[in-house]
Amino acid sequence: MTVPDSYPGRESHPGRDSFPGRDCRDSYPGRNAEIYDLGTHWRQLVQNWVARRNYHTVHDTVSVTLQFDLHEAGRVVTLRFMTTKRLLVAFATDGNFLRQDQLAIAAAASNAWNTEQLNPMLSVWDVRGPRPCLAGVCDLPLTCRITQADFDALANDWVERARQMFSRCHQVFKL
Repeated sequence: MTVPDSYPGRESHPGRDSFPGRDCRDSYPGRNAEIYDLGTHWRQLVQNWVARRNYHTVHDTVSVTLQFDLHEAGRVVTLRFMTTKRLLVAFATDGNFLRQDQLAIAAAASNAWNTEQLNPMLSVWDVRGPRPCLAGVCDLPLTCRITQADFDALANDWVERARQMFSRCHQVFKL
């Protein structure tokens, strides 16, 4: 049975239930939350999120960088938010540079993590450089629109996954 767009008790608005142009605040909890264009407000979203946490931060013209302790491994993880032409990128590293004899095991650790998580995030970064390292990378298209609460939840998830990822690399793979 097909239900018409207009019936008693329902306001009729052309395109009301289609996604283009629909304002998410109409039908979801917390619907009065302001929705930000990520491309324009990424720095504000990151700074608001960081302000509610106990992270040491450094701001420059192209990035916001924060650090947090990875107690399990006795290291500090650095998470740097920056943009490319189309993406907000969160780049994480634990500051541990890999020796040439560790590259194969680091690649295996990255492959294992990415396969288990079903979300590629970990890689051996800058293999040709003088000091390769393990790096986690998360991103969002700059065309996204997001509330502060949703950004906070996502950033918290990225930090938690970075904690788990680097702890596992240290504990299981001795990297």
